[in-house]
Amino acid sequence: MDFDPDGAQEALIALGQEKTARRTQHLLIAARLAFAFSHGALVISASAALGWEMGISWWTVFLPAWLGDAICVILIILSWFGSCPYIQLCLHERQARLGDTNPSILTEILPDIVMGILALVFMILALVAELLLCRYLNAVGSGEGLAPPLAPCGIFFLLVSLLVCCRGVCIRTSGELFNFIGGGALATTVAALCLPDGPLGKSGWVLLVPWIFSAAGLFGASLMRLRRCRHVLSREELLLRRVEQVLLLGVSIALLVLVLLLAPAPGLQGAESRSTSAGCGIFAGSGVCIVALLRSRMAIVEHRSGSIRERIMAFDIRQTGRSAIPAASEAREMAL
Repeated sequence: MDFDPDGAQEALIALGQEKTARRTQHLLIAARLAFAFSHGALVISASAALGWEMGISWWTVFLPAWLGDAICVILIILSWFGSCPYIQLCLHERQARLGDTNPSILTEILPDIVMGILALVFMILALVAELLLCRYLNAVGSGEGLAPPLAPCGIFFLLVSLLVCCRGVCIRTSGELFNFIGGGALATTVAALCLPDGPLGKSGWVLLVPWIFSAAGLFGASLMRLRRCRHVLSREELLLRRVEQVLLLGVSIALLVLVLLLAPAPGLQGAESRSTSAGCGIFAGSGVCIVALLRSRMAIVEHRSGSIRERIMAFDIRQTGRSAIPAASEAREMAL
């Protein structure tokens, strides 16, 4: 049989194009993880600045958020074009999907691209909200002149939180993550607009209460999700999810302790109280950062072993000889 170099080269090009099938999804997941990690780092820097009275500008405190937002925007824009080689290959073959394991360009890739466009809108609104919040906090902290009103910042945060809640309600995958985070942000924004002395006043501890319920809700959702799909997880995945649950529980407890320290009740006072409060805030922010890193490792393992939903469907087929699609849908993994 003669060797056809042109045919071999075309096969290699097609294989390279096929490898980009899930690149859009992976870039969007990376953007979510970068957003979570950077804002966990923001909690750490803000806790240190407030608790230890470091006297630095709020523009410096928000530096992790600015860097994280820039990375997120870059990843989101790249996601629009990440799977274009695979799309071109499918169009050349006049098929919506190549093979059984690759995604469909109509039902999976194009919806991801649309979500990427909406994600850029979300990032723009979030960046404007954070800029307005940073300007407000910097003016209040410096005490120079009249502080800008909080209402414009609150309006943008309301839009951001409503978008997150709509994402959790309309799309079931990772719905509990978006619902709890969006609900916490919405409740915090409403509380901040209603406080008479502002976010940095004596009643500022109220803003932390919704996040206790959000962290506890994510912990409960993680327990339920693990119970439904643990029979198809590898040992590493089980370990990663157990560590994630411990961290989420630790974040909930740290926030609860922080509220008890800041609330107007008898307890520690002065420098000792501020140091303990800063430690709780740093622990909570560090927990968020570590959870984001754990989620990145889970995404890598899942990419190598196949999605949780596909593994559950294959397990059902082996056990019963048929695919229990409703059960598989109930056991979808939170994909960040």
